[in-house]
Amino acid sequence: MADRPMTVTSPARARAEVTIRTALRGIGWLLITAGGLIAMYLVYSLYWTGRTTTASQARLVEELAVEQDRFTLEVAELDPLEEVAAPEPPPESVEVGDALAVMEFRRGGDGTSIVIDTPVAIVEGVTAEALESGPGRYPGTAYPGEAGNFAVAGHRTTYGAPFWNLDQLQEGDEVHVTDREGTRWVYVVAEQRIVAPTDISVLEPDPLGNDRPTLTLTTCNPRWSQRERLIVFAELTEQPIVAR
Repeated sequence: MADRPMTVTSPARARAEVTIRTALRGIGWLLITAGGLIAMYLVYSLYWTGRTTTASQARLVEELAVEQDRFTLEVAELDPLEEVAAPEPPPESVEVGDALAVMEFRRGGDGTSIVIDTPVAIVEGVTAEALESGPGRYPGTAYPGEAGNFAVAGHRTTYGAPFWNLDQLQEGDEVHVTDREGTRWVYVVAEQRIVAPTDISVLEPDPLGNDRPTLTLTTCNPRWSQRERLIVFAELTEQPIVAR
């Protein structure tokens, strides 16, 4: 049997093969590095920011000096004939990032917790730093219980993701907001919308056009995207609840 002839590779082809192998190794290392960076980002976004916000929330609830059992449906309601004065604006000492109120979500009819299992502290302001601590009130909008539009923004991902399940809210569900004075204002969900990020009409004093005090909740939509905004409108009930 005859021997196979030797294959002679030209210098140019050899250099090309070395270049291709080097490039492929480089691309491989770049992909590994990119994967590592993405993993580190996800750990930071989902874990570390959540821990930071959890600590901030605990501090904010303590700052409000409100006990956890105040945020339950067992709180006694006012007598229908008892009048409650309009809420006073928070003192001027309340600055951006300070605790303003506590919010919780209840299913209409049976009162079970929805959206998030624990009460959420609302802060003053919607700066990036303020929203790292929790949902924040848009400056210039109403305060809890006031006439007008009490508008609140919150993260849907990262920093505890307090509005992760905001889309669970349905017409008739309740949003309970306990202010700094201990009065709980109950808003009933009326409508849900998807709007463009540039649509600031949702922050107007009467976004539903019914001349009733309104709570407006805003967050990004879909999750992990800023392409749209998920908006939930809720109307204030006529009967507030006073914490005992």
